[in-house]
Amino acid sequence: MYRGKRCREVVERGQFDELSIAMAARLRQQVVDAIAEGRFDYSKRFPDSTTAKRLLAMEVGQEQAVSAEHAPKNIHYMTVAEGVEAWLKTQSSGKSKSTAINYRSRARHVLQRFGDRRLTDVTTQELQQFRNQLVRSRANPAGLSPKSANDVLTVVRGVWEDARKNDITLSNRADGITNHRMEVKSIADPFDLDEMQKLLWADPQNMASARMVVCNCWLGLSRSELIALAVEDIDLPRRKISVRRAFVQGEHKAPKVLSRAREIDVLDPAVDLLRQILTDAQHAPIEEIEVTHLDNLTIGKEQVRLLFRNPRTDMPWSPSALDRWFKKHTAKAGVRYRGVNQSRHTFASRALSNFAEPQWLIRQLGHTDDQMLRNHYGKWMPSEMTAASSAVMALDKVLSNKWNEHRDQPNAEVEARRAHVA
Repeated sequence: MYRGKRCREVVERGQFDELSIAMAARLRQQVVDAIAEGRFDYSKRFPDSTTAKRLLAMEVGQEQAVSAEHAPKNIHYMTVAEGVEAWLKTQSSGKSKSTAINYRSRARHVLQRFGDRRLTDVTTQELQQFRNQLVRSRANPAGLSPKSANDVLTVVRGVWEDARKNDITLSNRADGITNHRMEVKSIADPFDLDEMQKLLWADPQNMASARMVVCNCWLGLSRSELIALAVEDIDLPRRKISVRRAFVQGEHKAPKVLSRAREIDVLDPAVDLLRQILTDAQHAPIEEIEVTHLDNLTIGKEQVRLLFRNPRTDMPWSPSALDRWFKKHTAKAGVRYRGVNQSRHTFASRALSNFAEPQWLIRQLGHTDDQMLRNHYGKWMPSEMTAASSAVMALDKVLSNKWNEHRDQPNAEVEARRAHVA
């Protein structure tokens, strides 16, 4: 049932058997779930469907009618609300779903402040005051964080830049509105080895989910990359994992930047855990998933066996369901709660504390440079001090030997100065 009507679609596999029926049933359930969650896209799911084409034509017609009804008779009388909506529509193409949702959410602050006013009537001074009042401060404890405030300012600059380009205003009145400076603060709050053991054994009835999180403390994947991992991505004989997709806002998509599509090394502590995880997933069903490519426009299809599933529903994990489970699991394990993504930060912090080669770690995490490493993962782990001490001792020995060699064999200029001092 979609929009109050029963819809039927034909799916073909080339033969009619129990597997075909099972695959069709699973596809139907995915569609039903997507409709219930408000993220079903008929044209994307069934691109050749006549029903999809009919619905799309109806939606286009309705949008055109609404646009015609609400379009200003004179563009110079365009309100901020109309300008925001026009800008949001231009930003929806070629942007990731999560980015488009974030823009629309942040635009609410602009609408609340200026929505009914004309674009031409809002001054640069008012926009500057709006910027200053957005952010959290002693005088405004209910304000936004600097990052969220800067996201709102992105909308502001975009809307008034559109106004300039359309000759509604002579200049972009938001040109001088700068972002708030953000304090660099490490987001790493790693799990120590004792906590990892507690997390692993806290719930013998659900070892598969516990292995997933603890194993990631040795892999360093993001939460969205972890739950999108498939059996086909693991190459244990080579001790490699291919990171090819992430699960974000209800859809599989290619990593957001090219560096995030990578092949990572599997360290020794992860090998045994991965063997167990692959054993758990050996009967996982093969399913066809759609993967949105890096351009956020084209879509590919993959046949995969996803590694991790929610034991309560037997469906692949969603980020929110995984977060809810992990919060309960940390309480059961007696471990102070931190989010699932701290397993990634644990890997990075432990590697840094053991003097891992920075370039290797940057590639393992999928970063483009060392900025994230320095700003967010630079958390020293005291529990790793034994390894650190031995590394420092080795460094001390090498440097001392070099210094002693030069001290024992001074050059002519140094000899002359020694003689002069004597």
